[in-house]
Amino acid sequence: MRAWGKYTRRLLASLALVAATVVGGCLAESEHPIAAADPEKNDARLWGSWILEEEDEYLIAHVFATEDDKLRISLADHGVEGLGDVETYDVHVTRLPSGDYLNVMSSETEDGYVFIKYEFEGTDHLSVWSMENEKLVQAVKDGTLAGTTKQDGSGIDVRITATSEQWQAFLAKAPVEFFGEPSTFRRIGPAYVEQQ
Repeated sequence: MRAWGKYTRRLLASLALVAATVVGGCLAESEHPIAAADPEKNDARLWGSWILEEEDEYLIAHVFATEDDKLRISLADHGVEGLGDVETYDVHVTRLPSGDYLNVMSSETEDGYVFIKYEFEGTDHLSVWSMENEKLVQAVKDGTLAGTTKQDGSGIDVRITATSEQWQAFLAKAPVEFFGEPSTFRRIGPAYVEQQ
């Protein structure tokens, strides 16, 4: 079980960009991605720099292409009094009829994935949603998603073992409330492709 720090939570509640977490608990990770990385389905519209402005700080996400046709996302969190931190994540895109998703890995995951749903609004605004951690835990407990749960101290350690095919079937039927409130990033850096 790994507790997620403030900045990792912000990624995953914002763009891997920012995912759900349970304070003092563990983030549910999946052993498998929603789908394997496919260079044909990478999303170059994400490339560039994005900002998420909050009341007393802001977060800048730099999204880079990698030579293996995936993405690397670096998040710089600028807080009060000049404090901040930078986190980097390896990501690949899955595009499904149910939406577009980021399959996120980081040094803080246990060789697993967390998922972010995203949607463009025009060319310069990007909304991202995290999966609600409590709903993931419940889906595993209910048997809707294959996985294991065990009590670990004050939290529940969850490992999702669903295959990519099972994830796709699950997401095709997932209710809207399965995802948290969106966070919206605004583009501040170059767009590398024609937006459609």
